[in-house]
Amino acid sequence: MIERFLELLIAATARVPHHYFQLPVAGREDPIYRERVYSYELYHQLRSVLETDEELARYVLSGEIDKQGHPIIRPSAPDLVFHVPKSMDSNLVVVEVKPVNAELNGVQKDLANLTYFVSAEVGYQCGVQLVYGDEDGAFVRFENLYRAANHPQLLLFWHQRPSEPPRRII
Repeated sequence: MIERFLELLIAATARVPHHYFQLPVAGREDPIYRERVYSYELYHQLRSVLETDEELARYVLSGEIDKQGHPIIRPSAPDLVFHVPKSMDSNLVVVEVKPVNAELNGVQKDLANLTYFVSAEVGYQCGVQLVYGDEDGAFVRFENLYRAANHPQLLLFWHQRPSEPPRRII
């Protein structure tokens, strides 16, 4: 089921158009990366492809669920979770999204969050770090960090350009 979800994640990511990938801003010549804008569009595209998939029909895609006050999970708000609500036995995939130019502390926070969510305590089967954008040499920080973590349940995807599928790096 994880592989099927990843296939649909790749398909949905390839459907994110340029104006959600980098946001045009009045008064600026160059557009800027805005994680929330990209993530919301990805959520929309992913919901669209998931709704037609019978194999994954029992799961629900949720965006930025605030786990504040959750009786089991510590306070956090991953970008996307794919699970069966009200069940700790059906946590399938958790996704964190970051623009390629994200601050190192944000990248490290996502890694810690994903590692926690795939732990036995929480039980997600897979954690995905999805990086979008392409700036000279910026992606290597993600790759180095995730290769050093060497965690079998964590995957790293790089979505370099809008309207193209991301590449699975790890």
